[in-house]
Amino acid sequence: MSLMGEIRGYWTQRAEGYSDNITESIDSGRSDHWLNIIREQLEPGKPLRVLDVGCGPGFFAIILGRDGHDVTGIDCTDGMLEQAKANCVRYGVDATFMKMDAQHLDFDEGTFDLVISRNVVWNLEDPLGAYREWLRVLKEGGKLMVFDGNHYLHLYDKEFRDAGGDRECRNHPSTGGVDIDIIRDIAIDLPMSRERRPQWDLENLIELGVQRVFIETDGRDSCIAERDGERIYLPFSFFICATK
Repeated sequence: MSLMGEIRGYWTQRAEGYSDNITESIDSGRSDHWLNIIREQLEPGKPLRVLDVGCGPGFFAIILGRDGHDVTGIDCTDGMLEQAKANCVRYGVDATFMKMDAQHLDFDEGTFDLVISRNVVWNLEDPLGAYREWLRVLKEGGKLMVFDGNHYLHLYDKEFRDAGGDRECRNHPSTGGVDIDIIRDIAIDLPMSRERRPQWDLENLIELGVQRVFIETDGRDSCIAERDGERIYLPFSFFICATK
């Protein structure tokens, strides 16, 4: 039985709180951190056609739209799309938003110069199929950028859990008071909860034929285990940039 309905229901509840979180990030200038990471992988001053997959309340649509790019955002929840449209009006950004399943895209091959997502892959039922679709709609030489993390790896990976990977932000403002046990119960059945990443992503992107893969992990955000007297870094969050 598909989990899509449950996933959609959870993120619908999170839409308002998540929207407040991203607007605070933009207003405070913290969003520059994300924009600088993206810019480092792109040719300066070249406007791109961008697909923001799982756009949520419009974070990438806003910061990339203000940077001169043509952004189309897709999400499976009406609540997130409503927030995204309102936030783009608030910041004076012209972007297109569509309701769509991230794993099945209604776009022609080679439509976009950049496909980007943040904290999306971990809660997909078919992440490999999603990557296949995202690369399909990319132009040759286009970039796929993924910001993600090992959010529920601790459910299955004892070494990761014992090293501190079982961090769940119950009181983070973006939850908006929504019970995060809902998504935890869903994550038990999601494939990415069982895989160490970005190792899984690297292996599968190579098999899907990408030309280059750049991966960055933040050591400060890593869990540190000890194995045979040696320190082992187990990243919690990471950034991937793959070139088609």
